[in-house]
Amino acid sequence: MSDYTLAPRGSGHGIHDFYFALSPGDVCAVDARISDDATLFLRSVATLARPVKGTYRYDGQRINLSSYSDMLACKAKIGYIGPDAALISNLTIRQNILIQRYYRENDLTIDLDDRLQSLCEALGICRKLDMRPADLNAMEIQMAIVIREFSKKPQVLLLHRPEDFIGHAKFDMLVEIFNTWIGKKKPVVFLSYDRRLIRRFANRKVLITKGTLTTIDVKQATGEP
Repeated sequence: MSDYTLAPRGSGHGIHDFYFALSPGDVCAVDARISDDATLFLRSVATLARPVKGTYRYDGQRINLSSYSDMLACKAKIGYIGPDAALISNLTIRQNILIQRYYRENDLTIDLDDRLQSLCEALGICRKLDMRPADLNAMEIQMAIVIREFSKKPQVLLLHRPEDFIGHAKFDMLVEIFNTWIGKKKPVVFLSYDRRLIRRFANRKVLITKGTLTTIDVKQATGEP
């Protein structure tokens, strides 16, 4: 993202004329004085918030944010887990999880592999796979969204307050998710108020103050949180 300007939303200031880039192994924690600015930034990385001006590139290729095909190809590579993510209401949970693969492989007979099946069991929605979103409670819907994003096998993972979205009781699962992605050298950008996650995993910080964005390198902590 270069020469990027995002218009203010909610109580935020917006973000003006910033540059942001991700490299393999980056684990970026977002820190902003106003939470609306932090959310706006994370949504912009996910291509969910369009800039007033600026250029978005993925793997060096410029992405036309007004082109559906460009956006779809880019979104398929980005896993976004946040409160504004949603399921398609007229599809079953199984179909929601597999929809990206249905599209890419042009095959409606695809089913969950062992990895996704195990994840469904761990997150407690195995028995809900053939139900529609309206039949699930709020936490079960969140778990289905987590699994859907992982099913895409994204190259970049974005997490909006994962301790709330996945649940404080599943902190060990969050640690496992971070360890898995870090082990694969895939970039992670996350907004969290859980200092344990930040201290343990972040090697960069994105600081947003009064419309200005700054990135700094930090020493990654080791050991138990």
